[in-house]
Amino acid sequence: MELSLETTYMASITQYGGMTLFVAIICLYSFIVASYRICFHPLSRFPGPLLARTSYGYEFWFDVVRKGQFTREVARLHKIYGKVPQLPSMKCITFNNVHIPGPIVRVNPDELHCNDPAFIDILYRTGKEKRHKSGHYLAAFPKGVRLATVGTANHDEHKQRRAPVAKYFSHSRIAKHEEIVHEKAQLLCARLLAWDKNDPFELTSAYSCFTTDTLTRYAFGYSLENLNTPGWKPTFKGTVDKMTGLFYLSRHLPFLAYLAEYLPLAVGADSCSQVIIPKLVRESVNTEFDNVVHPNVVDALLESDLPPSEKTLERLTGEAVAVVLGGTHSISTVLSIATFHLLKDTNRQDRLRRELRAAVRDETALPPWSTLEQLPYLSAAIQEALRLMHGVASRITLVVPDEDLVYVAVDNSSHVIPRGSAVGVSSYMIHSDSKLYPDPTSFLPERWLDENGTRNRELDKYMMSFSKGPRQCVGMQ
Repeated sequence: MELSLETTYMASITQYGGMTLFVAIICLYSFIVASYRICFHPLSRFPGPLLARTSYGYEFWFDVVRKGQFTREVARLHKIYGKVPQLPSMKCITFNNVHIPGPIVRVNPDELHCNDPAFIDILYRTGKEKRHKSGHYLAAFPKGVRLATVGTANHDEHKQRRAPVAKYFSHSRIAKHEEIVHEKAQLLCARLLAWDKNDPFELTSAYSCFTTDTLTRYAFGYSLENLNTPGWKPTFKGTVDKMTGLFYLSRHLPFLAYLAEYLPLAVGADSCSQVIIPKLVRESVNTEFDNVVHPNVVDALLESDLPPSEKTLERLTGEAVAVVLGGTHSISTVLSIATFHLLKDTNRQDRLRRELRAAVRDETALPPWSTLEQLPYLSAAIQEALRLMHGVASRITLVVPDEDLVYVAVDNSSHVIPRGSAVGVSSYMIHSDSKLYPDPTSFLPERWLDENGTRNRELDKYMMSFSKGPRQCVGMQ
């Protein structure tokens, strides 16, 4: 009996000792990692909350637990750490590194954020300088989208993939097929005019039906005919809503984005990315279908100079998913924002009506876009809706691999961002900057006009709804 008790006691001591050793190893490892990130990391000289500089837990809390609030928290951090000279506690020494005051804040262990509009042209520069996309930013993307141009991290690979897609969505090519847009716009208007005024509906869904039919007809050669289906049931809106819901969680738990690709439909997987869009791709290249118009975007990819490995069904489907999601959701959101504000403001609505009536003599025969884009107030209203839409509201983080970024702030302080570091700019913060856009939460198309009522392009360089530089959306035009 005594031997049995002694054996049990020794086993418990051994188990307790093993657990203690495990906990001690974890604590020691965490201490070493935190010490490195605070004192020796290439970004250790940049200010930020201690938890943000040592772990991703700070970002996780605001983006996952607080449901997408990290962008607003970053804006708050800039108000704190951008005033370092007034906060003596921030002038701390981390071994031989002094925290640098200014508009750059360290938002996680490996990433900086800048809220200075002047930094846009430095980071999103168009030219020979390489700009990779941050792995942490792309971690939130589904596996298939990472095969698309928008999900490509490497600069050179992105440039290669972008070329045939950008050519297909060029301004000149789209102008040759404007009748597609006109046809779908007329159908949308006919349905809106015939709708029972006492029966409310979601305007974004109606616009999503329009953008879905227009995009699929132009890009894939045949329309999904959402506008000819009873009710307002856009094919892809649910897909975007699901992706948005998982976006922040997948960034911190990347395996979820991969897992979603393999879930059976019966347990909630998305049918659009697994069934509808692959079907679109297959039928787009099938010459036996009489209702498919050629050439389409899939033809353009297959006939391009891309190597065979870039023309697999999986890769083409990934590109198609990106084209569909980018070309339907964002545009329907912009249209909804513009409609909401114009219906609420009769004075601006009347001004726009007068301008359109002077240019559109026959509502059943719309003028070409080359005519409409010359209308200053229409252009201003579109720009203002784009500004309030923001695009990707969270920062689009890039990595500069080959050079240090030298940035001189408005106070003439110089900041050197080490090569290989991730740094981003948030469109939400730029578009909400009251120095650029007084009363930034209001819908004011007049801010895009000069005193003569003609289009003022001065603010265009700060528009980030479609990103900037070599990573700008191919559908910008």
